[in-house]
Amino acid sequence: MEFVPLEIRWHGRGGYGAKTAALLLAEAVIDFGGFAQASPEFGPERRGAPVQAYTRISPQPVRRRGPVEKPDLLVLLDPRLAKSPGVLEGVGPRTHVVVNGPGPVEVPGAAPDRVLYLDASGIARRTVGREIPNVPLLAAVAVAFVGLPPGPFLRWLEGRLRRELAEDVVRRNVEAARLALEEVQPWLRTGRLSTVGR
Repeated sequence: MEFVPLEIRWHGRGGYGAKTAALLLAEAVIDFGGFAQASPEFGPERRGAPVQAYTRISPQPVRRRGPVEKPDLLVLLDPRLAKSPGVLEGVGPRTHVVVNGPGPVEVPGAAPDRVLYLDASGIARRTVGREIPNVPLLAAVAVAFVGLPPGPFLRWLEGRLRRELAEDVVRRNVEAARLALEEVQPWLRTGRLSTVGR
């Protein structure tokens, strides 16, 4: 499949899985025939400390390194981070933002019609039993923004998680991803995502 160049910055807190989501997305793109690079930015390793990571996606080999300063897509695993000026550096009217939350959160600098919401924590609580929002957000970004086909992506995710997790944990995470993809269907129908990365 053909990939559009896309630079993504993930912001979360220790224990929310931002780094894992960034890395898994890059792995998925590579396995689907594209080029990608992921890198975490290491700060305090304690649980709850702010964390950020980056994913670059391209139809050509990715040669640029370092932080994503002007993201095409900003993913906030904790909606409270929308109030942090450092988190919003480089966000402009063309930046799309995905916020983990059940309802609207103002994101200064971002166009309101480019801010989308997914209750990833709620999905994770219902399926995984813990508030770890990374897999629902990973699924939403992979399908709605990167353009990976839903069914093949879910099968890829299941196979990838089986390399490290117990079968019951894999099943719960794949269900979390499936529910997230149901939630993002309205995003796909609006046509608002057609300019991502362009």
